[in-house]
Amino acid sequence: MSDPKETANGSTDKSWRSLWISSWVMSLCLFGDALIYIVLPVNAELFGVSLVWVGILLAANRIIRTFTYGWVARLGEWIGLKNLCIFASCTAVLSTLGYGLLEGGFPLLAARTLWGLSYAGLLLVTLAYAARDRAKTGTRVGVSRAVEQVGPLLAMTAGTWLAGIVGAKDVFLYLALGSAIILPLCFLLPSRLHDEPPAPAASRPSMFPKPDRFDLLIFWMGFGIDGVFTLTVTIMLAQHTSVEWAMIGGGLILSVRRISEMVVAPISGAIADRFGVKRPLVVSSLLVIVGFALVGIGWLIAGAVALVLARGGLGTLFPAAVAYFAPEGVLQPLARNQTWRDIGAAAGPLATGFLLGIFSPEQMHLVLAAIYAVFFIWLMMSPVWRDDRR
Repeated sequence: MSDPKETANGSTDKSWRSLWISSWVMSLCLFGDALIYIVLPVNAELFGVSLVWVGILLAANRIIRTFTYGWVARLGEWIGLKNLCIFASCTAVLSTLGYGLLEGGFPLLAARTLWGLSYAGLLLVTLAYAARDRAKTGTRVGVSRAVEQVGPLLAMTAGTWLAGIVGAKDVFLYLALGSAIILPLCFLLPSRLHDEPPAPAASRPSMFPKPDRFDLLIFWMGFGIDGVFTLTVTIMLAQHTSVEWAMIGGGLILSVRRISEMVVAPISGAIADRFGVKRPLVVSSLLVIVGFALVGIGWLIAGAVALVLARGGLGTLFPAAVAYFAPEGVLQPLARNQTWRDIGAAAGPLATGFLLGIFSPEQMHLVLAAIYAVFFIWLMMSPVWRDDRR
């Protein structure tokens, strides 16, 4: 249910304003992270790192936030969402500045670590504001997800063009400036007094919080789609075409994911608010199972379309479901859910590297279809899911 402060005197608009502000802040703070994935691998020497360090640096932010979501959520409960947004956006700008000013593995690792903490804070802030009105959580998360894709798309288009003009390192100084311009918007967020009540006493956060059934399902989504599928799509395409065309095709499929999320996320969120979160979650999960199965039997393009669409929907539906089923506060459950998604997304590529020597990518996707189906059925058998009042 929504906060009574938000429904009084027609102040629901203020709640939407907070969501829009936090989402745009996060979107533009993503400039540096989006571009580093494109620039760093082909300019490793310019940054003073080896290719081994490139892999470490690109993975570092996800590893850091996987272990710190719970602590960042606790910080947000302590200082309030507005202050967390201000703090996280400032550190995000500093991390982007670091890409342009620092050289060498360990200095850049510090910048990537700072970004991992910044991302965790910004993501939890946007999800918390989206969940303020639980009756419209789906729509609000979907809108937020769509807005958040704008910054990365600008970075991967205009940012790459700018890098060709000013240089692969200096471009991050300009991106940091662009992100800093958005910082004053943080101060338009409601203060703690009008935002959320003080956090109740709770147990100490854990780096590996005990997952519930939603968390285990999103773990397998992250493991399968963000991990195994992302890592093997180019390999599977190369079985049918040249390596060059396989890279182009794989890049196209992965880039379409962001556009898909911009379109599918708000639509799936609106459907969840209109018909309940269970129905679209069932449809999207079935689409995941079908997508894995299609890839497994060799229908790569059809399977890829299904997985991209399902991922776009589930990126909204999982946070909406977690907020909807949460008995009280939503920040810790959302943090736990995102933790297990990132654990899956990190474990997927690691496991794939070992399993490719034993199984083909197609066989791995067939196994993933079966595993995801089992955990989805297990979720639907839970007392919370079967409660008709929900």
